[in-house]
Amino acid sequence: MNKLFYQLTINFKRVILRNPAFFLFDVAMPIAFYLLFTKAMPASNTTAWKLDYLVSMVIYGILMGSIMTVSHVLSSDVNNHFTLFVKLSPFSQIAYYAEMIIIFEFLNILCTLGIGISGYAINNLEISARTWFSLLIVMPILSLPLILLGIAISLLKDSDTINAVTNLIIFPMAIASGLWWPISLLPNWLQQIGKLMPTYFISNIATDLIKHKSFSTNSILALLIWAIVIALIIEFTSKFSQNRDFR
Repeated sequence: MNKLFYQLTINFKRVILRNPAFFLFDVAMPIAFYLLFTKAMPASNTTAWKLDYLVSMVIYGILMGSIMTVSHVLSSDVNNHFTLFVKLSPFSQIAYYAEMIIIFEFLNILCTLGIGISGYAINNLEISARTWFSLLIVMPILSLPLILLGIAISLLKDSDTINAVTNLIIFPMAIASGLWWPISLLPNWLQQIGKLMPTYFISNIATDLIKHKSFSTNSILALLIWAIVIALIIEFTSKFSQNRDFR
C-alpha cells in the first residue's frame, strides 16, 4: 500500500504540479466561459439559467480534462518511454492506469469545485453544502466513460493524430449535447445525435442532483454502456497493438 501511495504521489507531481497549463485549460477556461456567458448574455438574468449553465461548464471542463489532457499525457508517457519504466517496475500496467485515472478524477473535482465557487461568489447561486458534496462525489464517477475515451485516443500514439481526433470529438460533442446552448435550439437530426452522447446523460444526472430529483435510470444505464464499450475497445486495441509489435 505504501509503494502504491508513493507511486501515486510521483505521478501526481509529474502530471499535475509540473504542468500548470492543465489548470488553465481544464479549470480556468471553463470558469472564464461561465462568467463571460452568464454576465454577457441577456438570458443570464435568471437564476435557473445560471444554474443550468454552471452544470454545462462543469461538464465541459471535465470533457476537456478527460479527453484532451488524458490522451496527451498518456501518449507523452509512451513517447517518452515512461510506460517502459512501468513495465520494468513491480507495478502492473493496470495499476498505472488506475493511478492515472485517480489523478485525472482529482482534476475533475478541482474543475467542479472551481466553477461552483465562481457561481456562488459572483452569481450568488445558493446551493446547499450537501448538494455540492454529493456533486463532488458523483461527477468523477459519471466522468469515467470520458476518461476511458481519453485513454482509447491515447493509443493512437501520434500527437498530431491525437490533436485532430480530440478536437473532432470535444467541440462537436459539447455542441450536440447542449453544453453551449439548449439542445432544443438545435436541428432535430442533431438533437437525436446529441441525446446519445455521454455528456448529455451526465448533464441530465447532474441537473437532477442539483434540483433534488431522482436520477434517470436510462441515463445511468447509457453511461454504463458507454463505459463498457470503450473499455472493450481499449482492450481490443491494446492486444492488437501488442501483437503487431511482436511481429
